[in-house]
Amino acid sequence: MNYCLLPLSLVAFTLGCGKTETPKVNVIDQDDVAITEADVKIPATYTDALPQIRGYRDTIRTAIEAGTPGKAHRSLDELDFVLNKLPSIAKDSGVPIEQWETVNTTAQELRSLFNQVHSAIDAKREPDYKAVAEPIDQAIAKLEQVAP
Repeated sequence: MNYCLLPLSLVAFTLGCGKTETPKVNVIDQDDVAITEADVKIPATYTDALPQIRGYRDTIRTAIEAGTPGKAHRSLDELDFVLNKLPSIAKDSGVPIEQWETVNTTAQELRSLFNQVHSAIDAKREPDYKAVAEPIDQAIAKLEQVAP
């Protein structure tokens, strides 16, 4: 059979005339799917944001400690959106202007710390949550000291 004369749809795995290749199967990580801000429950108030941030931290830590770091993907992605929005949430919630910088810099610090964990997971390396656990807890405690 001359494969060069067949429609492209019939020779999807043909390389040149008469040569075929076994299709490669891409394994999709169901826990690592792209999300947008619309997929995330953004907290309405600064007071609502704090337990949500702690919950993400707990879920991420638990997944890593259980040896299933891939299960932390969704929480890491959602947390990044929440932390990115935290300064505007704080402003809209009546956090005094004197504390906006603290909220902003601490949220950015948390994003960076969690990104270290996320990058390791994405690179299929063992994430070292213990290395960032204390600074993460300290940053969350700093956010908890801010009062709207």
